[in-house]
Amino acid sequence: MIGLLKKKMHANTLAAVCPDGAGVAVAQIRRDNDVPPMLELCEYRGFESGKDDKVALEKLVKDTKLDHSLCVSLVELDDYSLVMVEAPEVQPEEMVAAVRWRIKDLIDFNVDDAVIDVFEVPDTKTGSNKTMMYAVVARIEQVKHRIEKLLGAGLNLDIIDIPELALRNIAAMLPEDVAGVAMVYIGKDKGLITITRQDTLYLSRRINTGVSALPDTLMQTNDPTVIEGWLGGVIIEIQRSLDYYESHFALPPISSLVVAPMPQHVPGVAEFISSQLGVSARMLDLKTLVDTEQELEYETQSQCLLAIGAALRSEDLAA
Repeated sequence: MIGLLKKKMHANTLAAVCPDGAGVAVAQIRRDNDVPPMLELCEYRGFESGKDDKVALEKLVKDTKLDHSLCVSLVELDDYSLVMVEAPEVQPEEMVAAVRWRIKDLIDFNVDDAVIDVFEVPDTKTGSNKTMMYAVVARIEQVKHRIEKLLGAGLNLDIIDIPELALRNIAAMLPEDVAGVAMVYIGKDKGLITITRQDTLYLSRRINTGVSALPDTLMQTNDPTVIEGWLGGVIIEIQRSLDYYESHFALPPISSLVVAPMPQHVPGVAEFISSQLGVSARMLDLKTLVDTEQELEYETQSQCLLAIGAALRSEDLAA
């Protein structure tokens, strides 16, 4: 979304480095013609308590030779807003400036302190001539801090992207994406629901819960009623997303759903969602989408999911 180097991504290798406060997720993807993407590097390194994460990032870059790769990163969910607005009737080069004034009353801080980027929402079936857009809005200081930290570690940072588009990049590789697919990402404290179809993001909705809301004793008791109660709010948000998609876009309803690996493996999630919503639901295994020489265990997939999605960014998908 937010470009830095102002150059095309011509290299066939892209790295993603995504600090999250507790550590940093790293993924590097190599793309060659007519073969699946190769995941050349995938790891999560926790930051040592009381130590400067700048030093840890510098060591990571040195150990993995990431200073030789083009790099992307993501803003964290708490650090930006995604706002849908009507597209102003202006020239493309004036779009961001015009949208800035449209969103000034929709955010809880001064618009002069915001960095903004936009991408279009596909046409709806309402019959109106209005074109809608998503505006990505973040505080300049937070984005600037991330950029300075990553550049200071020696990375060739090209793009700061958002988690929704990282999930879109993954969803675009799913066989279900041809007809449209809902993807559910549940992190430690919150998550996202996205709906994509044929490489295009149609809808995104935040989930204000995560696996930290589950009791620590869950894995010992394996109580399905606890899991189902926790999933209740998530299912409501999924249903709202499916209903919005069906009512606003001239496309068949979504009948497939994929659940991303979570920070804690919770049994029966996909099955319960499927039973409640009447859609085909399954858990995602990233090993089915990319080639890799790593084991790529469930925990690593969870920790590095968004970094892998960010590293899957390509010119064809770039927003």
